[in-house]
Amino acid sequence: MSFLDLELKPAYDSESDDILNEFYIPVLSAAKTYHRLAGYFSSSALAVAARGISAFVRNGGDMRLIVGAKMQPSDIEAIRQGKEDAEGILSKQMLGALDDIEDAIIRDHVRALAWLVANKHLDIKVALVVDSSGRPMNYDAALRYGIFHQKVGILEDADGNTISFSGSVNETASAWEGNIEEFKVFRSWVEGEIQHLESDTGKFERYWYGNTSRLKIYDVPDAVRQKLVELAPDDIRSLRIDILDPNRVLRDYQQEAISRWLENSSRGIFEMATATGKTYAAIGCLLELKKRESSLAVVVTCPFTHLIEQWKRNLESFGIGCLEAFAGADRWEDKLANAVFDYNNRALDTLVVVTTHDTFSGQRFMQIMKSVTGKTVLIADEVHGLGSPERRYGLMDAYLFRLGLSATPTRWFDEEGTAVIMGFFDKVVFEFGLQDAINRGFLCPYEYQPRLVELTSDELEEYRELTKKIASEYTKVKDRSEQTKLFELYCILRHRITINALEKYTALESVLGELRQPKHCLIYCSPQQIDRVQEMLNRRNIVQHKFTAEEDAKDRKRLLTMFAEGHYKVLVAMKCLDEGVDVPSTRVAIIMASSTNPREFIQRRGRILRMAQHKDRALIYDFVTVPPAVEDPTLGQLESKILRSELQRYMEFARSATNGALAYAQIAEVASRYHIVLEE
Repeated sequence: MSFLDLELKPAYDSESDDILNEFYIPVLSAAKTYHRLAGYFSSSALAVAARGISAFVRNGGDMRLIVGAKMQPSDIEAIRQGKEDAEGILSKQMLGALDDIEDAIIRDHVRALAWLVANKHLDIKVALVVDSSGRPMNYDAALRYGIFHQKVGILEDADGNTISFSGSVNETASAWEGNIEEFKVFRSWVEGEIQHLESDTGKFERYWYGNTSRLKIYDVPDAVRQKLVELAPDDIRSLRIDILDPNRVLRDYQQEAISRWLENSSRGIFEMATATGKTYAAIGCLLELKKRESSLAVVVTCPFTHLIEQWKRNLESFGIGCLEAFAGADRWEDKLANAVFDYNNRALDTLVVVTTHDTFSGQRFMQIMKSVTGKTVLIADEVHGLGSPERRYGLMDAYLFRLGLSATPTRWFDEEGTAVIMGFFDKVVFEFGLQDAINRGFLCPYEYQPRLVELTSDELEEYRELTKKIASEYTKVKDRSEQTKLFELYCILRHRITINALEKYTALESVLGELRQPKHCLIYCSPQQIDRVQEMLNRRNIVQHKFTAEEDAKDRKRLLTMFAEGHYKVLVAMKCLDEGVDVPSTRVAIIMASSTNPREFIQRRGRILRMAQHKDRALIYDFVTVPPAVEDPTLGQLESKILRSELQRYMEFARSATNGALAYAQIAEVASRYHIVLEE
């Protein structure tokens, strides 16, 4: 979950906005760090600081909190006469506030912060307003300086996106729920707001380290820290603290998707573009279903193991725990069997299992899930992957409620597999395409620059020979399924010629010349191209690194961070975008190795268009290898049939591009050679 997934506004006013549910809870649910300059210390102030904290806790988030101290005139006099020191008075005040909590909800929220303290995820400091001589000021005098009247919060998500909010929000329970309050929000990915964000961040850091003459900063007293540790629960889940309400947090179209799925007997497929929140819509479906059913056994299946962790985090952000069960996980079979036993014997009212497509369709997993008694739910992420002959066995009738998720549920060159998916999940019940995502600001606009390259004479000869062989073999085979397999095989073999065309290196030199000093640039290559591309970049002194399937998760994270920060100007990538890895900081993409599989190229484009800091558009260069028209009518017909799918791909890219008309003109010229009419 990222701040970019939230529809954050630049300002909130409680007279017209539900500040708690529309801002505070969602951003804390996505945050990894939270720095808060709060009001004056009280139990209700701590409780409000803990609102929305449940998902933050499960994210392993780290928090720094600065609270003000209320010094009364009698306190100041006691300090001046030497009867008390400031730290002693602070300790008494804070301990008193913690001892006098009557409201159960406030108590639980304070205990949530206490849990963070006990587990070293929260550090608290106390700020005391002082006069020009460095002596503490009483509460009324301090209020006149207004230091703690304006409140500041700074949050950062796992992707490095940062927001701050700054305004007159008071740290009392009534302020969030009843008073008319307003505040501004500044976002790191919006150019005009960065200066304000930096100002808020600088203010907090100055206060935290005591770099101001108007405040004296104290660590929270040891006695108070110990009291918080004593208040901390052993299990954070025992507390009644906020979890997300999807009816208040999910976007309007996600709620529409949920309604359509429920109306279709809780079966169907969401065909939604990358970055539009398929996962959250799916979890919303699950939460709605839980309201209707007393018990549910849920299986979430996804294509890769690293996506299991993402699903786990997202489920937990909605207050849903899960069991990970996949090949390689420690004793997953025993754990799953035991969990099913507990569920069948009503020790659990909800069982959620997250697995991979391969494990899901394996005999052992299927055997265990067949033993479940009661109603079951299947949520299939990247549902098209379950249409293969090996995986479709996992689509058991035992799953009563069924939800498939994909940007492209149709399987390429596999009508049978597509029919299996549609037959099992029923139909696509909701669509939200790429243009919708761009229009709503979830993906960035892009300019599309197709570059046409021709084959060399040797490549052309090999290409034509293979085309003749395709035509010859294609006409010999009468069986439709065998004909399709043969056609696909020869298309792949011939595609290797076009994908590695030598003229692409000349085109790359030209593009690099146009870009001059590329930055945040991704070059997508085939295995045969990657070494030569790196050599070309090195000759231009462009700092780059390869980004392939060989790097482990830790190395990938480091490379992506250095790429986002501009240390690496270019990533030379091979297959990384086919494995669920997003590169949101990409501003320029050069596609040397282009896929003809609609699912693959649509997903690649979606990942390139993800929003990031300072990113308002993307530029996509697409190297298109186009052979000249052939004279033989038979070859020409086949050539036209094969080329049509290639050109449809480029048409798809042009359709949503900001320069779509110009890009389409280039594509249309090629199509006319083969008398192909492109569908707009």
